[in-house]
Amino acid sequence: MKLAIISVTVKGAALAAKLAVSLAGETTLYAKAGRGASAKTLTYTKLGELICEIFSQYDGLVFIMAAGIVVRVIAPHVVDKRFDPAVVVLDDGGNHAISLLSGHLGGANELTARVANAIGARPVITTATDVAKKVAPDVVSRKLQLAIEPFAQLKTINALLASGEEVVYYLDASLPNAGELAEKAKELKITLGDMTACFETKAWQSQAGAVFITDKTVEADIPHLCLRPKSLVVGVGCRRGTSKELIVDAIETACQTAGRSTLSIQRLCSVDIKQDEEGLLAAGEDLGVGLEFFPPEKLAACIQKYKLSVSNFVIDKIGVGNVCEAAALLAAHKSHLVLSKTKFQQVTIAIAEVRCW
Repeated sequence: MKLAIISVTVKGAALAAKLAVSLAGETTLYAKAGRGASAKTLTYTKLGELICEIFSQYDGLVFIMAAGIVVRVIAPHVVDKRFDPAVVVLDDGGNHAISLLSGHLGGANELTARVANAIGARPVITTATDVAKKVAPDVVSRKLQLAIEPFAQLKTINALLASGEEVVYYLDASLPNAGELAEKAKELKITLGDMTACFETKAWQSQAGAVFITDKTVEADIPHLCLRPKSLVVGVGCRRGTSKELIVDAIETACQTAGRSTLSIQRLCSVDIKQDEEGLLAAGEDLGVGLEFFPPEKLAACIQKYKLSVSNFVIDKIGVGNVCEAAALLAAHKSHLVLSKTKFQQVTIAIAEVRCW
């Protein structure tokens, strides 16, 4: 975790230096000019200008000063709990460590506990689920590296948990890494129900809410959300000059057809002559995923191994007759597809589930 510790007083600068020794990871110290900064400490003149510069550069910010100052100085930069850094406030006497911003997704609650433990301060955590001693889905999301969908439903589920209502977590046992996810959930003291059995019996009917760990689309008649693992690779074949919009639309439609979430896409893959394809590169950026490219000879070997169908048109254009299916299988290290080659306007799509992520 990349951290910045910012102080405004001589006493605070001394405390920051002490705290930095105890905190693991990359830590940078910032102190008000002329107020006890050591040789390793960076100095600033105006706090507002400093925060404007560094707010988005760190995973966590620890302020050693009054909470009111911090609220005012970070207010113009706060955007969304999915993107804001963790913010912790500590008085320069080292008495109280306060989790101020991004308690769950940003990890501020955990950082607060670390800071308090390092200097013997009292941790102050006010998130309702933590006060109720419940594990919130956004904590699970961060710990297990899962995307939240739909994000707007998170507030409803957390409110149910905080009020003591029954919210059950379910795991899709068909996920390649289901066993690993179950072990990590156990470490968080979460009991996972079986998602397949849940839908067979409609077990959610007796619950206030549910959280499903799956890459599949889900329909349930109670408040629920899904935590999405990065379990899918999407093979893409496209004509030269195909727009980002056509490619993204094809991918989204293909995922809907396969009953999978686009938030579970780990990466897009194609033939290496597409490495400069602007529409494909932009589609990856738009979806927030990486890209992987394979040489034609590897695709050809995969086609032969799995007896994939080929297109003479594609052979004439790039020298290999099947891009999307072969690329998806190679990227996933699997022998079968979630969705076989599906044709769209100027685009072909195939989807495979990866062995691990």
